[in-house]
Amino acid sequence: MSFTFSRVPIGSVADQLQVLAEREYDEVGQKDLERLNVDWARYRELDAAGKLATFIAKRGSRQMGCIVGYAVFVVQTHIHYQDALVAANSAVYVVPDARAGRVVLKLLRYAEIGLKGQGVKKVYYHVKREKDFGRLLEHLGYQDSERMFAKVLGPEQD
Repeated sequence: MSFTFSRVPIGSVADQLQVLAEREYDEVGQKDLERLNVDWARYRELDAAGKLATFIAKRGSRQMGCIVGYAVFVVQTHIHYQDALVAANSAVYVVPDARAGRVVLKLLRYAEIGLKGQGVKKVYYHVKREKDFGRLLEHLGYQDSERMFAKVLGPEQD
């Protein structure tokens, strides 16, 4: 089966991405918050402002294919380096039955080309421990440069 890749306005595929986001949440989502509740309106606002880049992978043709994966980035100048446009990965997911055949690798490379063409100087990914794709990122030339820690603040904290 062949796959195609494209950059799209997020509003044009939000319904399809919601279905995939739910699959991603079931597979690797952080269940320490109440539930998945994607702010599609905010994504659309970022897109309209030129601060979002959405890349998709489809099984089949560009026009008739079924979306099997996405890579979404928030694109803006870095607060510490105001002359550097950076892209922070908001979400990346490919359905399990499409992961063979280097689809994830090709999607991320396609996204890099698009981001570079937009003037992005640096790309950041956060990687969940439960689905660590760091080796793939290292293969693409990324460095493990920071760790992210998270804590849910509940009523028991002072």
